[in-house]
Amino acid sequence: MGPQPDPQPSELLAALKQLVDQLSGPRVNQADELWTAEDIASYLKLAADTTERRVVTRPDFPSPLQPCLTGARAAKRWFAAEVITWARQNRSKLPTPRQRRKAA
Repeated sequence: MGPQPDPQPSELLAALKQLVDQLSGPRVNQADELWTAEDIASYLKLAADTTERRVVTRPDFPSPLQPCLTGARAAKRWFAAEVITWARQNRSKLPTPRQRRKAA
């Protein structure tokens, strides 16, 4: 098998377009997306520790799933749509994010 000719710019462009189409293809619907406690913290603009201690432990917070493992090391996940709905209904009860300290 001899050396192959260099691809033409139009072939490269077509290949790149196909790759971009594949990478930006179907995404999980937000209603079906599973969030970690860190994802929830980011959405609520709270520290992960605050979210784990004061938000996801509330009795009215959506129930978590544990898609893998069991026990203390199991990673809990929540449906994003349920968390967003809960946050909108309970926005006045959420912890207030701390103000960032100014550099001296």
